[in-house]
Amino acid sequence: MKDPRNPITFEEFRHLIARELHVEETHVVPEASFVDDLFADSIRLVEMMLRLKEEGITIPMEEAWNVRTVGDAYRVYSSHVDNNDDTGKPPTGTS
Repeated sequence: MKDPRNPITFEEFRHLIARELHVEETHVVPEASFVDDLFADSIRLVEMMLRLKEEGITIPMEEAWNVRTVGDAYRVYSSHVDNNDDTGKPPTGTS
């Protein structure tokens, strides 16, 4: 399982997406639309999100609804990792 504090690279993310959606990795590029280019319907997308979560790759559901492309998904994932501390909770700020 992936350490949730350290983001995976885009190449690792791409490999996981290709594996979960059963598509050629060469098709999984930042501008690829999950629906139009990778032919993932809503059920496949939910299944993919659940499998990624099992791997330690979390995309918050409240943000997932705005994800259209592979690049969107990676940006949401990596910003979520960058904004969490060791407890997995958002930082509370400094004083």
